[in-house]
Amino acid sequence: MMVRILNLLIALIALFVSGVAHSNDDMSLIPGGTFYMGQEGIQDDESPVHPVSLPGFKIDRFEVPIWLWKKIADWAVQNGYEFNINTQYYKAGPFWYKLSSSENFPMNMVNWYDAVKWCNARSEYMGRTPAYYISSSMQEVYRKGEIHLAESMVDWQSSGYRLPSEEEWEKAARGGVFGKNYPWGNSVDGSKSNYKKSGDPFDDASSPIGYYDGNQKISSALNSIQGENTSPADYSNNYGVHDLIGNVSEWCWDWYDEKWYRKKNSSTMNTKGPAFSYDESVGQYKVHRGGGFKDGPSMDEGKPLRIAFRHVQYPEESRRAIGFRTVRSIHEDSLWKDAKLYGDFAKNWHVSEWFGSYYQSSFTWIFHNDFGWIYPVGMGSYNNWIYFPSAGWLWTARFAYPFFFHSGEDSWYKYLIAHKESGWFESQLSGHRVRWGR
Repeated sequence: MMVRILNLLIALIALFVSGVAHSNDDMSLIPGGTFYMGQEGIQDDESPVHPVSLPGFKIDRFEVPIWLWKKIADWAVQNGYEFNINTQYYKAGPFWYKLSSSENFPMNMVNWYDAVKWCNARSEYMGRTPAYYISSSMQEVYRKGEIHLAESMVDWQSSGYRLPSEEEWEKAARGGVFGKNYPWGNSVDGSKSNYKKSGDPFDDASSPIGYYDGNQKISSALNSIQGENTSPADYSNNYGVHDLIGNVSEWCWDWYDEKWYRKKNSSTMNTKGPAFSYDESVGQYKVHRGGGFKDGPSMDEGKPLRIAFRHVQYPEESRRAIGFRTVRSIHEDSLWKDAKLYGDFAKNWHVSEWFGSYYQSSFTWIFHNDFGWIYPVGMGSYNNWIYFPSAGWLWTARFAYPFFFHSGEDSWYKYLIAHKESGWFESQLSGHRVRWGR
């Protein structure tokens, strides 16, 4: 029940702050365990089928949409990040499709390095711990340039976002079903996925994220390949994940090694794929999975829409048929992990970049400079319930602040930071002001 309430609140915050329909953290839980990866008899680099064991993780239900890329990237550029100029040439939705939703299509024209940096930016924006760093000491977050990232430069257990490994992507895509070409079975047609000449209205371009949800419009036509005009169904998989096949192909963490599946390390618990030094990685490919709108279902091409098919591209290259989705570990940060001590001269006094300074008592109660005595619980800087004695439970987070959700009233308040007196809040419904702080 609590998880459902928290998910609802996160979605409400995204709606209020962004003005868009999808949550900033709309993810599916992929349970830990062993699955069989690969497929026999089609492409040599997909065999042998081998067991892979992974801990549980979360994955985006949808490919990263343009609106979310822009929201995070705009913040990132103002906070020390740099992205390749090619990201400005992404392909949005056609002008005729719900003009207000033209950015609800998957982001594209993002190379591998920019996808990784954006994952870090998303983590920092949300108040989570970033995953990627410029060295193995993990002291400086990766924000600029195109650098060689070794496995040791990634905090795999951080609370932040990252690209899925090949193994994570395939486990999530299979949805607990073994030995099938696609999440739903062994055949594909235009009612199930966006691919080359599938018969959808977006032929030779991406479709909106989550389009194949049971409301998709597909028309059989002379130039379509297995385009259908049947009653549509929801083709998210058993984990509730959409667009795993077609639309845009999705970057993974891994370097490509065509013989990887034949090596013993491919079955190591929680494997991260081949490890290349900087010199070895020059001229090598990164893997992307799932196929895109330019791929067809033909056996002549190796049936590149299949779950097991391993697409490759140079990491510095950008393509309109390649995008990405993110994953993160189930690990959660301790409350306000980003807060720092003032120093030895101010014992128990902390300062948070976004939440201000406070004194930590020997109990959970803290004394905040603006709010007085409050009782906070939650995780990191991204899920914070705070009890105000004069107001009750309020919810906020780094990405939502200075907005607070009042659980008792089911409404939003804004903390008036610039008010001449501290502690004043304003209702976003009525404009009424109240002083809950000291």
